[in-house]
Amino acid sequence: MPDDAEKFPLSERLLQALTALTRWASISGSGCGNPLTWIKVVVMLCVLALCPLFFLPIVLVRLAQTGRTGFRYGAAIRTAHGPAARLGHGVLPPLPDPAELRAGIATIAGHDPGFRARALTDWATAASALIGQSLVSGDAIPARTFMSNGLYRTHQALLELRGEADVSCAGSWQAIQAFVVEASRGALEDEVRVRVTCQGWCWERHEPTGVTLRGGPDAATWSEDLTFARAATAVTPSAGGLPARRCPSCGAGLDLDPDGACRFCHGIVTAGSHDWVLVSWQREPW
Repeated sequence: MPDDAEKFPLSERLLQALTALTRWASISGSGCGNPLTWIKVVVMLCVLALCPLFFLPIVLVRLAQTGRTGFRYGAAIRTAHGPAARLGHGVLPPLPDPAELRAGIATIAGHDPGFRARALTDWATAASALIGQSLVSGDAIPARTFMSNGLYRTHQALLELRGEADVSCAGSWQAIQAFVVEASRGALEDEVRVRVTCQGWCWERHEPTGVTLRGGPDAATWSEDLTFARAATAVTPSAGGLPARRCPSCGAGLDLDPDGACRFCHGIVTAGSHDWVLVSWQREPW
């Protein structure tokens, strides 16, 4: 095989081969009675019939990795990806109009009488503390119980990259205020953004050189936005759900495996199908 071919993934090489075959089969001038025309037709039909065999192994591997519930709930809500999923450090969005906020909360409460904005602000306060614990320790596990699957995988990857780059995070801070700044209900999902005001110190450094990347040892005050989302069909579980450290599916005490599934009922509880999960976390510069 030529060296250049090894630079392209198998899927791209298959696509190139299929494109070339289609171009060859579409060459005119052969005539319907020409045997070459019939060969082309047979080849194209074989390609169309065998194409699913290339994708079936990929589907089976995915099913083995995530299980049936992973397929069922994996796309229940939007999960942040790309730049939006990274633990961004930038200017936070402006506060919306108060009337718009009240209308959004009322719309969610109209669908779910058990919805309480205070429960989410209290949970956001606890989640902010656990995120801080995770950043300082370099261990993603403290964030497993409230992050969506997509955000948690991103969080894990970033902590691993920080460790490989010898970047450390030290600090001690606590939330002094939390309030809902945005609430909306759509056809597929509900979304609530909570702004948490933190006070303390946080210092990120490159250990080999001692260069300060962010923050410092001095006390400071900053804000963080935590956005929670759930499927539009979900309602507040009778046992309190994830904010009460209860499985929103079976109500048992929260005990999740690495994939975010309850160890008792095996339901994927961090996909947002049953309860609120954190889909975005953004901290302003400090």
